[in-house]
Amino acid sequence: MRLAEVPEGAEVEVLSVEESEITPRLRAVGVLPGVRIEVLKSAPMGDPKMYRIFNKVISLRNSEANLIEVQVSEDSPLPLTFFGPGDYKVEYIEGGKIARMNLASIGIVEGAVIRLLGDRRVQTDKGIYDVGFGKLSKVHVLPMKALFKADNAK
Repeated sequence: MRLAEVPEGAEVEVLSVEESEITPRLRAVGVLPGVRIEVLKSAPMGDPKMYRIFNKVISLRNSEANLIEVQVSEDSPLPLTFFGPGDYKVEYIEGGKIARMNLASIGIVEGAVIRLLGDRRVQTDKGIYDVGFGKLSKVHVLPMKALFKADNAK
């Protein structure tokens, strides 16, 4: 996966950096294989994005971020739209009070365990709902098996 494709809030590890005229600058700010990067936020139109490397915040255009091959950390919450069917724990929900209230009314709250079905509907303790792609992209989750691995590592 390329760094430009990673959603806000995710942490990744750099696998490789393609050679280009900007590569020396990327190395100078610490973009090297094995380094962790956190995606902070993006401009309203999605380009550029802000990233945290070590304790520095940098801004990269998508064309620059496409030079960086990354792997998403197992313990990094991602939007539910990035996953297939399975069980997930809700880590946090993007959006305002109304969006959170709407999701809470169907059982999607931080800390809840939900199931994503094959037809992209969501099963909660309150029932099965067709939430829609937009709202699914606001729900950041961790797969239950990743949580199990993290708990065993402690």
